[in-house]
Amino acid sequence: MIAFFIGPSTGKVTGQSIAFNIIYDNYSGKKYLINYPDPDEGFLSLFKGYIQSFFVFIFINLLFFFKKKTVYITSSRTLIGFFRDAIYIIVGKLFFAKVVNHLHGADFKYFRNEQCYIIKKIIDYVYNKIDVSIVLTARMKEQYNIYRKMKIKVIGNCYFGLSYRQEKKIFNNETLKLVFLSNLLYSKGIVHLINVVKRINNEGINVSLEIAGKILSDEYVDSCKLKEILEAKIENCPYIKYHGTLNSEKKSALLNRSDVFVLPTFYRSEAQPISVLEAMYFGCVIVTTAHNYMPDFVTAKNGIIINPDDEDDLYEALLKINNMKSIFSDVAAYNACYVKKNFSPENYINKITSVIIED
Repeated sequence: MIAFFIGPSTGKVTGQSIAFNIIYDNYSGKKYLINYPDPDEGFLSLFKGYIQSFFVFIFINLLFFFKKKTVYITSSRTLIGFFRDAIYIIVGKLFFAKVVNHLHGADFKYFRNEQCYIIKKIIDYVYNKIDVSIVLTARMKEQYNIYRKMKIKVIGNCYFGLSYRQEKKIFNNETLKLVFLSNLLYSKGIVHLINVVKRINNEGINVSLEIAGKILSDEYVDSCKLKEILEAKIENCPYIKYHGTLNSEKKSALLNRSDVFVLPTFYRSEAQPISVLEAMYFGCVIVTTAHNYMPDFVTAKNGIIINPDDEDDLYEALLKINNMKSIFSDVAAYNACYVKKNFSPENYINKITSVIIED
């Protein structure tokens, strides 16, 4: 059997690209990579990359015409991305391939509902050709509930590529150590978090914040403006550090020295961030929002769930942890066990491999 892996293997690092590379790199069967070019490369380079990838896809399908084939694709929720995906889905079906679609975002319904009648019909035509879709939580099945013939499998994300977790003493000094590890978008709540950390320190309570990730645009604020906002807000704040993007080793060290992972997200596409699982692996208490599918895998057992876009709620949550460190030490220990049991890379790879190879 031949598996085609179609998705963003290189370029901008996102949770979707990380998850895609985990399964591609660790799938042990015969495989071919169709890598989506980085959109930042420019139109000509992008066009050339797509044409080359498409003809490679056609050639390999012709070469192995009578072989059993599976197309594994991580679908987009933009109009351009949809038409790009649609070509591979339709051509794959013409060559009698099974199509496995992996949804990593919470906004497929939003994307479809925003389109005109004709585009909706095209989307439905293409998605009705998909054999199996993988979603991250059981509730996420609702994204595809209009496609009655589509099989839907629930497979959560996983942590991967982290350094070995060293013995950790959480809350081991007077300062509460917070970490924000994600692509930096306004809707990830980074500005809200900085405001709250400054507010708490101004009240004489020692809280530090380390930030890591690439600054990106969203529908609220573009990356250039957000960079200006962040620089202005953390200026003259020695208790707040921005590290930029980090490699796996430095990311592991950052999480291992942190007490609380904070992601006050209201990002439209948020589903199951890998960074939350990574923080649990290193025994961090989690503070995040009751947004989209976040409460499906983060509960009060893992930390504190707050309201989206609510600085006061975030403020109260951080004060509660600071005042109840002994209780939240148990939460941190629970997280390290919980994530290894439920979100290990071995489980992730085995489950997706089974979906790819099964009839």
